[in-house]
Amino acid sequence: MEKKPRDDFPDSRWKDTHLHFVSEACEKEPEVLFLGDDHIALLEQSKFFKDFLAPMHCVCFGIMGDRISNLLWRIENGELKSSTAKAIVVSIGGSDLDLNAAELLNGLKEVASLLKSLRPNARIYIMKLLPSGRNWNPRRAVVAEVNSNLEENLRGSATVIDCDMSSLGPNDSIEPGMMFDFAHLTQEGYSKVFESVFNTLNNLLSS
Repeated sequence: MEKKPRDDFPDSRWKDTHLHFVSEACEKEPEVLFLGDDHIALLEQSKFFKDFLAPMHCVCFGIMGDRISNLLWRIENGELKSSTAKAIVVSIGGSDLDLNAAELLNGLKEVASLLKSLRPNARIYIMKLLPSGRNWNPRRAVVAEVNSNLEENLRGSATVIDCDMSSLGPNDSIEPGMMFDFAHLTQEGYSKVFESVFNTLNNLLSS
């Protein structure tokens, strides 16, 4: 997959955000680094992050709307600089649902392999894709196919974190109390979905 920056912001805020992350990567010494798109960008604003994840010395490098190709570019261009993180958690792919499942799986494997090559001593975690759309739809079918094959696809490169999708709503639906626009998590949604992330990191850092 081609690694490329975004050029759809005439005000340069994408580049400025990336450069801010590069600066933070040099200045901070996190135990945990979160990388990704919307779900990571908004995670840092959540009460769940402040109450449970921030005490673990985490930093969040997430940019709304980023694709896998953008994250690959960011990783290669300084966002891991001087990183001492014991764990790197990635949530990416929600903006790539115009791709088919095989393309998404290949992209996620490339992310995991790149991180492993750059930070061989860190534990790499890839989160399963979250659904979008209140009810079942073709994009949800792609998400389901990716998630069912993700662990096998990333074996040897990363550990997959299986989020509790059933907590988002009954019968494959999404409740607005969990995702306010049926794509982005609410405060309660973060507490449900990222509980498994917290448990995984807590086990790692306390061992």
